[in-house]
Amino acid sequence: MSTMAKELNIRSLHEIAKRHVCGIKAGQKLPAILPTSQDSNLSGDEGFASIVQGLLTFGAGNSTLTHEALLVGEAYLRNCVLDWTIPENRAAAIQLQEWTIGELLPTDAFAVEAPFATEPKPVVPAEEIARIVAFKEAGLRFLSCLQRLRVPSSSPSPDTPTASLMACLASITNLEDPWTNEESYHLARSMLSGYVSNFQKTPKQLDLVVRDLLVNYIKPLFLKHQTPLLTPAARKAISPLPRPLAPSDFESANKPWKFNSPHIVTIFQWILSQLSPPLVEAHWPLIIPPLLTIIDDVSVTYKIKGCSLLLLFLKVCPANLLERSGLGEIFHDTLMPYLLYLPSLTPEEESIPLLDATYDALIALTLARWGTLGTTPSKNEALDSVFRYGILKGYAHAGENVRIARILMEKSADLVNAMGIYCVKHLKDLLPLVSGILTAPFATAYPPLLEAVTLTLRAIVSNAWPRIRVDEEDELTDELVGVKGSIEDILHAVVRILRDDEVAEEGLQMLSKHDSRVDALLRV
Repeated sequence: MSTMAKELNIRSLHEIAKRHVCGIKAGQKLPAILPTSQDSNLSGDEGFASIVQGLLTFGAGNSTLTHEALLVGEAYLRNCVLDWTIPENRAAAIQLQEWTIGELLPTDAFAVEAPFATEPKPVVPAEEIARIVAFKEAGLRFLSCLQRLRVPSSSPSPDTPTASLMACLASITNLEDPWTNEESYHLARSMLSGYVSNFQKTPKQLDLVVRDLLVNYIKPLFLKHQTPLLTPAARKAISPLPRPLAPSDFESANKPWKFNSPHIVTIFQWILSQLSPPLVEAHWPLIIPPLLTIIDDVSVTYKIKGCSLLLLFLKVCPANLLERSGLGEIFHDTLMPYLLYLPSLTPEEESIPLLDATYDALIALTLARWGTLGTTPSKNEALDSVFRYGILKGYAHAGENVRIARILMEKSADLVNAMGIYCVKHLKDLLPLVSGILTAPFATAYPPLLEAVTLTLRAIVSNAWPRIRVDEEDELTDELVGVKGSIEDILHAVVRILRDDEVAEEGLQMLSKHDSRVDALLRV
C-alpha cells in the first residue's frame, strides 16, 4: 500500500474514532472497537515509526484526542505483524507502550477529598466517568494488541513486562473501583495472567517485579505517615509512644495514597495476591507498613479495604513470622476497636460491612497465628476476647437492630466453629441470645436473622455436642438442666416456625418415625 493511501485510511480512522468518542454517554454501551473494515489493509512495517509519532503528537492535546489516538492505534495494530529485527520498530513500539501506560493510570479525580482542603473537590459527572471508563478500556485493548504481536523470543520487545506496565494493569483489577468496568477488568486480568504464567518459569523475575512495584509505587506514598507501632524493620516496637491524631493526618500531602492516588490500594491488593511465603519474608519491611496504615486509617471505607488486604496477606504469611515479629498482636489490637463501630454513632450502611470484614479478619488472624486444629491458651484467649468484646457487647448496644443482630449471629457461628469444643464456655451467654431471637413474637418479620440464628445453632450442636448430650445414667447438674432446657426451647421455636413449610413438615415426621425419643420434643 502506498504511503498516501495509508495516510488516507489513517485519516478516515480518525474521523470514525472522533464520532465514536463523542457518542459515549452514561449508561450507553458502544462497540469496543472501531466499526470499520479498512484497518485490515493497514498492516505492514512500512512507516510504523512515523505512524507512532503521529499518534503520539495527535494524542498530546487532551484526553479526548488521546482516546481517539488509542482507538486508531488499536485498529492499526489489530492485524499488524511487525519485524522486530528492525530497531526502529522496537523503539517505536516500546515508546508507544510507555506513553499508553502513562495515560491509563487513574487520576486524582476519583480520590477521597481531604477534610481540610481549601477548595472543594469537584464532583465527577456520570458522563465523564463513562468516558474515563471507555478510555481505559480502549487503552487496554491497545496494550493487548501490542502484547499479541508476533515477537521472536530472542528479540527485546514490548512483550517484555516492565514495572510500569504491571502497575498499570494491576490498577484495573478491582471491579469496585469506579474507573473499572467488566471488559477492562477481564482484559487486565487476562494480560496479567499471561505475564504471571511466564514468571512461574522464572521465579526470580516475579521477585524483581514485586520489589519494583513495592519500592517505586507503594513505599513512596506511605513514607510521610509512619506508625509508631513498628520499628524500621517492620517489627513490633517496644513500648511505643502513643501518637495523637493531628490535623496533618488529613492533609493530602501526608496521605497521597488516599487523597491523590486512589489506584495505589488496588495495585497493592494485586501484589498481595501474588505473594508466596518466601516473597513475604524477603519483602517484609515493604509490605507491613502500608498494610497497617490502611487498616488503621480513620476512614471506614479504608478500614474495610485494609481488612480485605489482611485476609490476602494471611493466606501466604508464615505463622511463625507473625509471632516472631510481634505483628500478630499488633493486628489484633488494631482491629478490636472496630467491633464497636455500631449504630447510632456509626451509620448502619458503614457499620455492617465493617463488622463483617473485621470479624473475618480477626478469626483468620487467630487461626493463622495458632492453627485451625486443636486449642491453645493463647488461641482461646484471643477468640474469647472477640466473643465478649464483639458479640456480647455489640448485641447489648445494638441488638435491637435486626441487620446488626444478623451479622452478630453469623459471626457467632464462625467463632463457635473456630473455638471447637472450647465454645462450651460461652453456652450460658450464647444460648439465651439464640433462644430469645427464635421465640420473639415477630421473629419471622426478618427471615435473614432466623437463617443466621440457625447457622449459630448448627455450629453449637456440631461443636458442643459432648457437653449437650447426657446419658440416661448421668445425673443432671443445674447447669446441664439449664442447657438442656435452652436447647428444648430453641427446638420448639424452630418447629413452630417450620410448621407452615410442607417439605420441612415431612422431614419432621420422618425424624419422629426414625427415633421415637424425639417425638415428644417435636410436639408443639
